[in-house]
Amino acid sequence: NTPHFHPPPADSPEASVKVTPTMPRLPTGASAQQARLFHMMQAMSNSRAGYLRRSGPALEKETLLGLVLRLGLPAEHPSVTSTFSNAASKTKKDVSNGIEGLRRQLELYQNKCNELVKQLVIAGEDSRKNVIQWFIDALLVNVNAGASRPDRTKVSSPELLLNLSVVLLKLCEP
Repeated sequence: NTPHFHPPPADSPEASVKVTPTMPRLPTGASAQQARLFHMMQAMSNSRAGYLRRSGPALEKETLLGLVLRLGLPAEHPSVTSTFSNAASKTKKDVSNGIEGLRRQLELYQNKCNELVKQLVIAGEDSRKNVIQWFIDALLVNVNAGASRPDRTKVSSPELLLNLSVVLLKLCEP
């Protein structure tokens, strides 16, 4: 399953094809309690809803630039939550150091993403056209991302949207 560079065109039949991810199987040797918890988590999961081939989730899971730009520091990740756990018992300096460490990691990653996109833009006319078309598609499929409660089956993840914004802003630099 090789990723594409672009999502399918909006008016193509492929754009309206629904992708339903396969659900993971219950691990072998799981206890009855683990099985109940596993099935409960599957029921609560939004992954069964699926997404259209031309949507935010498809953009980040099935395109080359989407696979690169979707990485980030999700708020639920243990490295992020551990930075802020028991914050009241930590000194201001400890909390600030934790925040600065996360910022440095994210800034480094975003700078590398920007370098990649810049190299694609200056590589030649065909490459530049493909990158610009990908940005156009990314903006069009995520038009509702600014809603108060965006539908995650239609828009990309906050990490991709943040990285996309940073890369576009950095492309404006002289």
